[in-house]
Amino acid sequence: MTLLAETPYTSCYVRNEFLFDEQKGHGEFTKAVVFAFRAEPARAPMFQVMLDSGACWARVPIHMICSKPCDPLPIEQSCWWDSYGYEFTVVALPFLKGHAVTALGRDGQIRKGNYLFTVDWMKTGWSEVPEQHKNHHFIALDSGPWISYPNNRLVWHDPSWITPAPDREWKTPSRSYSVEG
Repeated sequence: MTLLAETPYTSCYVRNEFLFDEQKGHGEFTKAVVFAFRAEPARAPMFQVMLDSGACWARVPIHMICSKPCDPLPIEQSCWWDSYGYEFTVVALPFLKGHAVTALGRDGQIRKGNYLFTVDWMKTGWSEVPEQHKNHHFIALDSGPWISYPNNRLVWHDPSWITPAPDREWKTPSRSYSVEG
């Protein structure tokens, strides 16, 4: 069982309302470093962080993490999917490192950001179904909040060779491929 896995060490801020059970601290932030990802089924993506005071906090949900002080982004705009299960892998894909990306939110808004790392799921029912499998790509938005979006909600940018124009009629593959099946 995985449950918790190391991520790239990433400087961030934690919204202080999380540190005070949402009873106070709204609009205030504490510097921190994200160093691990935690997954629990039917829960938003969560992180383990070390605050600049030396305190270590677990289970910090994605909408309570940001790259700079900023207005909050509702949890339903911060990620498209809850964690699929306890078993996953975390990888900072070198090909995507440093790439700018635009993300299409549930609210129809397009937000710009930069790639951080990816979580991919394994040994869960949904991770084995072709049309349901989703990577969670973690993005630091230019405006500050972090988001976690699947491939089909992101367009990557690299002016040296990418000309963004995805075909909006593409369909998600609905079958598995096997040479023996």
